[in-house]
Amino acid sequence: MLRFAALILMLATLSGCASISREDCLEGDWAAVGERDGAAGRESEAQFARHVTACAKVDVTPERSLWDQGYARGLVTYCTPQSGLREGEAGRRYRDVCPAASEARFLQGYELGLSAHRQRARIVEIGREIAQLQGRGSILPRGDLSESEARAAQRERQAAQREIMLLRLDQSMARAQLLRIEREIRAFRAAL
Repeated sequence: MLRFAALILMLATLSGCASISREDCLEGDWAAVGERDGAAGRESEAQFARHVTACAKVDVTPERSLWDQGYARGLVTYCTPQSGLREGEAGRRYRDVCPAASEARFLQGYELGLSAHRQRARIVEIGREIAQLQGRGSILPRGDLSESEARAAQRERQAAQREIMLLRLDQSMARAQLLRIEREIRAFRAAL
């Protein structure tokens, strides 16, 4: 029974990795599939190869020329400054898929969004470091300690407090930087 459950779990996991559904393979609207892939900013060769592999299971061969046409239309949707900004803010990786004519503006938005994403992540990480130091400080021994143990614990608490103070300063600077980036994002959006 356990072996059967493991097999079901493995099959469910593998089916979740398919690039395309069985129904989409059988339907064969390759222009629509390509457009969806392009609009998602997927890398063309790897994505099409995944479709070929997935559809081979139902004896269907994707039509490359129709897929390419749809993919090109999808890239028009994806390779915009607004899309670049969204992708960057989400922290997604850019796969160098945009045509040269639209890539510069896409990357302008992408870099701006990625800067905001990184600053937000930095603020959260600093918050974790502060919480960790505060937690460590709260478990330092108190009460019946020898004089040397009490001095050592006091030094540790003071060092943690200094570190927390520096981290809070760093966090404040990161927040100020994020505010500056958010102003740039608003100006960028207004200029579109």
